[in-house]
Amino acid sequence: DSYVMLMNDPSREYYKCYEIDYDRHRYDGKNWTYVNLPIEDIKEMAIASLKDSTMMYFSCDVGKFLNSDRGLLDVKNYDYESLMGTSFNMNKKQRIQTFASGSSHAMTLMAVDLDKNGKPTKWMVENSWGPAAGYQGYLIMTDEWFNEYMFRLVVETKYSSEKVLEVLKQKPIRLPAWDPMFAE
Repeated sequence: DSYVMLMNDPSREYYKCYEIDYDRHRYDGKNWTYVNLPIEDIKEMAIASLKDSTMMYFSCDVGKFLNSDRGLLDVKNYDYESLMGTSFNMNKKQRIQTFASGSSHAMTLMAVDLDKNGKPTKWMVENSWGPAAGYQGYLIMTDEWFNEYMFRLVVETKYSSEKVLEVLKQKPIRLPAWDPMFAE
């Protein structure tokens, strides 16, 4: 009860609680529940947690625009549009709905770089692939990449807003196990 699972799924209504069928927590046997929030709300809680030196569970679509040699996740890493002679116009909502993008890998979100106005410019995660992958086992992601390919975050409730704690009191909307946001 001291943690909340957050998700950013623009194909679903924000400020709602969702439960995934057969996505059970082994300890208590209940399906996990997620609060769906706009990305900016999630960032606020993540920054508050990191400012307090508290790292957190983070999941994303790690294979998109990954330069594993440099350890960099950046939507500008590769110019696929020029290479292919076409544009890729799907937004995050459309990529989720068509299974073109989804949560594929979990890591530990451990740092954020803020500009002079307190806005994030880049984030750092510790990966589980070992020190030979990325930059000595770490990946840096730009804030633009974070917006597009970050899906889930688990934060302690003490970093949550009152609004999120109120959403947790809702009866969760139950989604099937094969839902695009959760079928990995």
